[in-house]
Amino acid sequence: MLSRRELRLLRAMHTLGTVTAAATSINMTQPAASAMLRDLEIRLGVALFSREKRRLRMTQQGRTLMPEVLNALAALESVDRLAQDIRHGTMARLVIGAVAIAASSLLPAALARVRREHPSVAVTVRAGTALEIIDMAVEHRVDLGIIIGKVGDSHRVSSLKLASLSLYAVMREDHPCALRAALSLADMVDEPVIALADALPAGSATRGVFEAHGLPYRPVIEVMQSSAACALAAEGLGVAIVESLGAHYAARNGLVVRHLVALEDSALTLVWANGQVLSAPGVSLQLALADDARSFRD
Repeated sequence: MLSRRELRLLRAMHTLGTVTAAATSINMTQPAASAMLRDLEIRLGVALFSREKRRLRMTQQGRTLMPEVLNALAALESVDRLAQDIRHGTMARLVIGAVAIAASSLLPAALARVRREHPSVAVTVRAGTALEIIDMAVEHRVDLGIIIGKVGDSHRVSSLKLASLSLYAVMREDHPCALRAALSLADMVDEPVIALADALPAGSATRGVFEAHGLPYRPVIEVMQSSAACALAAEGLGVAIVESLGAHYAARNGLVVRHLVALEDSALTLVWANGQVLSAPGVSLQLALADDARSFRD
């Protein structure tokens, strides 16, 4: 049986890639960590790492073991959290992963409903990109994850499409475009556009929509969060182009929002680990998110 410290060291090696960094992250010395890894390989009868030019590289056998290592450690940490919750009179904990704009636009109202229905539940919210949140779900580090985009590999997680998404133009109320009841992508060509970076699903979709319509795409500012794009638009730096959640956030903050175009391949999606049975608060959150996401459907 592997000890918790051995599990933590394997996780750190998987994440950080070097013995020195892994050892430091769990307060071990490098020689002690190296000795523990050698002992593990002897006990398990499996070569977990290959040694190349004085560096350790995880073998295929080691990578095969990692999902179970991560699940075992997540389960132990979950027991610790639950025990702490019980000591403090809280009998349930809900851990949620969310892309930044979902955490600020969609999640608050849904969590308020969950807290009304389950007053004793403790909540942890973890931020990340869509891929990071999917990994969190696979590794049971979150109970539910809210992402923008589609889940390509259904073998990794279960998913529920909450809503299709659209692109919106966001601007100050004194912007000339705000006087118009309707806007199109073509209207954005001559505007200083504040766009989401291509690294984000919604940013990549924005570029793709412009190109599909044969329109030049020349953003003057690119950002990594819809809320940042809206904040820049609020300062009069241009027109922000954001997805539905960003538009919801913008409207709540007094900015003018105009629909531009529906996105065919981008969706607001809920993910969780395959085979995971959701707690009562988890089911409540799932239902609340599905209800609230209706306002994003065009």
